[in-house]
Amino acid sequence: MAKTVLGLDVGSKYIKYTELLHIDKNRYQLISVGMCPGPVKGLNSEASIDHEALGVTIKKLLKDGGVRSKMVNVALPEANVFTRIIQVPPLSERELASAIKWEAEQYIPLPLEEVEMDFSIVGESKDKDGNKKLDVLLVAAPKMLIDRFTKVLEAADLEAEAMETEIISASRALLPPVFDKPLTVMVVNIGGQSTDLSIIRQGVIAFTRSLPTGGTTFTKAIAQDLGFPIPQAEEYKKAYGLKSDQIEGKIYRTLKPIFSVIVDEIKRSITFFQNKFSEEVMAALIISGGSARLPGLVEALTEAVGIETQIGNPWTRVAKDQSRFAKLDEEGCTFVVACGLAMRE
Repeated sequence: MAKTVLGLDVGSKYIKYTELLHIDKNRYQLISVGMCPGPVKGLNSEASIDHEALGVTIKKLLKDGGVRSKMVNVALPEANVFTRIIQVPPLSERELASAIKWEAEQYIPLPLEEVEMDFSIVGESKDKDGNKKLDVLLVAAPKMLIDRFTKVLEAADLEAEAMETEIISASRALLPPVFDKPLTVMVVNIGGQSTDLSIIRQGVIAFTRSLPTGGTTFTKAIAQDLGFPIPQAEEYKKAYGLKSDQIEGKIYRTLKPIFSVIVDEIKRSITFFQNKFSEEVMAALIISGGSARLPGLVEALTEAVGIETQIGNPWTRVAKDQSRFAKLDEEGCTFVVACGLAMRE
């Protein structure tokens, strides 16, 4: 039986949602979609009044879009959560929970009593000595963050059906088409506060990494270097991006060092992955997020990394009324996380 699922992406600057009707496992119908600027403080604030203001903004956005659903899937901001693929020996279910807790203590920088933790087995592999291992996707989020999100949703008259990380949502939305042999790709989601990397191998996440550099970092650098107010810096970023032949290369020279940080992390991640799976070839980089359409970004990444780069399109498996949603093809990369949330089973 077909059902409707609502996905809500509360970003650092914009709130985005997508509502999809699930036709079958890989086909969807777009029911509603929308976005609006969020309050300045929002989730980053400790004050309840700011959480309520964010909830009221979300409630109005959904009402304007004709959304009636009260159950929602939400994305936890990657900058505030911990996502990692870890390896453990093949164990029984009971032994596995204990082993993962021990592993988590080594990786998670917070006391375990202060986080909510979940895990899922995503595959099998062998370690460097040839021993069989289980690959486990480990996710941990501070309880404080979850409490804040719960208050925001209450103010919006919503209830969370599921919470997951932006990396997982973006990867689900941009899963490559299934061929005889599924392609291995890296998803590069450039959000406002962070850039999140995930490698999808045989249809599942095999690697994740997040770095605290995003679209806001680009904007602030332009504002500082050229003495622009933030709104003007944002406009220059969107207009000229990484085009070295525009306005004497001033914007390009400002953004190049930040871009290089992202490139270096992509290269390190690919090297690490290919050392683990020596037979794997990275077929493509798929970029998404609010900064994915930065002028010159696709060409610059292709040249710097040496791998074909393309802008992600979350609508490839989504049927939509073109008369209502004509502009969405251009803005797909902005809605990747929200779309991935709405695709969740």
